[in-house]
Amino acid sequence: MKSVILIAFVLLNTLIATTVATSSTGSRVLVLLDDLENQSSYSRFWKSLQDRKYQLDFKKASDPTVTLHVFGESSYNHIIHFAPRTNELAQHTGLNNVALINFVKQGGNLLVAVDEQASSTVRDLANEFDIEFDPKGTRVLDKDAQDKHDNIVVTEQIIAPTPIIDTSIISSGLLYRGIGLLPGKLPLLNRILTSEKNAVSGEVYNEKDHNKVDLIAAMQTRQSSRVTFSGSLDFFSDEFWTGDVKGFESAKLQGNEGFIKELTKWTFQEKGVLKVVDHRHHKENSTEQLEWYRIKDNIVYVLEVAEYKDDHWVPFHSDDIQLEVIMLDPYIRTTLKDETPATTQHHYGRFISHLTLPDVYGVFTFKVNYKRPGWTYLLAEDVVAIRPFRHNEYPRFLVAAYPYYTSVGSMIIGFLVFSTVWLATWGSRSSSSSDIKKKSQ
Repeated sequence: MKSVILIAFVLLNTLIATTVATSSTGSRVLVLLDDLENQSSYSRFWKSLQDRKYQLDFKKASDPTVTLHVFGESSYNHIIHFAPRTNELAQHTGLNNVALINFVKQGGNLLVAVDEQASSTVRDLANEFDIEFDPKGTRVLDKDAQDKHDNIVVTEQIIAPTPIIDTSIISSGLLYRGIGLLPGKLPLLNRILTSEKNAVSGEVYNEKDHNKVDLIAAMQTRQSSRVTFSGSLDFFSDEFWTGDVKGFESAKLQGNEGFIKELTKWTFQEKGVLKVVDHRHHKENSTEQLEWYRIKDNIVYVLEVAEYKDDHWVPFHSDDIQLEVIMLDPYIRTTLKDETPATTQHHYGRFISHLTLPDVYGVFTFKVNYKRPGWTYLLAEDVVAIRPFRHNEYPRFLVAAYPYYTSVGSMIIGFLVFSTVWLATWGSRSSSSSDIKKKSQ
């Protein structure tokens, strides 16, 4: 009976994910809140997700019945963690920091936002991704925030890579009220948003300590799942969504809507998603892929990559994808050329390299390891053997050996000349001695 239920559950999830999801990974979202009454504070955010066909399941973070897996299958594709004050999150086995980390390792995406009273539980979760929130009681302040604008700061410092945030659609400052964070030095981390130069992180504003403060950061794991951390819950609120905030009327802010949509599209893998459609190799003037080649063979390597964009797969274009031919160390590193036809009917881009294999035999790996900020990581590997020439495949005469050929030829000629001279001399002496004997007789 359990097997039947499991099969039905998997089929249902697959059907839902493939028919309604704008995300490349699925549409099921678990929303964790400190209190379900807080749900109304972010109604515009929820509506924007539902308009993109996400299915939101709202749960209290301390609810012991919440589980992330059913019969070993994930119940959700994404999690929105808006429960910074719930310490009970770690008190039961169905949903705790370990479960959230495993969820990310298995390909799930996570969006976390906190406030000034962030609990030790959510801080420990951030530390697992090399992000540290500022201490309790601190907040991000600027010259005007503490006295005039209820601790609200405005920033235009979007420093995210273009695949994460398209800054061309954001034309005004963003509203922020919360604490700062400190990203670590892992290369997988991306800084997304910082404050202006006149901001500080503390309990009160100090003119001497002002500096840029990190506000939002994100990580793309080695499994290409994505985790985003924000030091402000209010950043996603209805009030900040449109920018209609008391005290900022003259600034004519458009609000955080455009930025949040871009951020969640990337976090939930609606954009910046790549996949390898195919990778192959063959000799020049051939189409057959071999398991071995000969040294100095001329071969063609082909890589086909698709990009998920606007709810469907399209050809990916780039000029910095590299191929490595490796045996312990790379013997060849070359850039693949984008040769995608302009009128292609395929959903992938085609990258090609023509190369001559090294004059070294052994087991080699053809490897494409493409890692760029904001893009899904690509890895394509082929293991092939490269053999030396057979005895009958070497050229008959090598240019480099001409001096040796000359020396051998000269020795042969010298030997023949010597032999001819010696034989002629020996013959004449023999005839002379025979004549002398005849005369003496």
